[in-house]
Amino acid sequence: MRKTGMTMLAAIPFASGFAIDAFMHGLVDRLKRQGLRLGGVVQHNDAICDDRCMAMSLEDVATGRRFPISQDLGAGASGCHLDAAGLAAAAAAFSEALAGRADLVIVNRFGKQEAAGEGLRQEIAGALMAGLPLLIAVRSDFLPAWRAFAGDDWLELPSDVKAVERWARSVTSVAA
Repeated sequence: MRKTGMTMLAAIPFASGFAIDAFMHGLVDRLKRQGLRLGGVVQHNDAICDDRCMAMSLEDVATGRRFPISQDLGAGASGCHLDAAGLAAAAAAFSEALAGRADLVIVNRFGKQEAAGEGLRQEIAGALMAGLPLLIAVRSDFLPAWRAFAGDDWLELPSDVKAVERWARSVTSVAA
């Protein structure tokens, strides 16, 4: 991991149970108020599906459009199943945001799907290949898979809004 402020890729490691979605939403709101053009997606856990799973959706941070990404599997299921069609739709919005020349790309998290080589993994790589700065959250148990994917050229940031904002300003050259 490089420690310079100009590393274009930053990850916020977090422990299971940390309210990362609320943290990322607050961060998106603050960065938008500072004039940054954002691309990418953040996650919403909207409601309970008959006490078995959360109704999850991804929000395109550029447009506010939401894409449902979970499906209730019914009474016999022990949880939700990720809806591949919803994830694909969110990925398309992610790609559109990249084409729109965002200042910074935010991805809700590098999780189980990305660790398995799926999910938004290609979109993350595409943003980096396009030279766009990217911020992502990574749950602690997925850090080994993240490191295998990202290599050494990324900066670890604390779950501290001010520290993340400083990094965002340094890579986007937007005045505070």
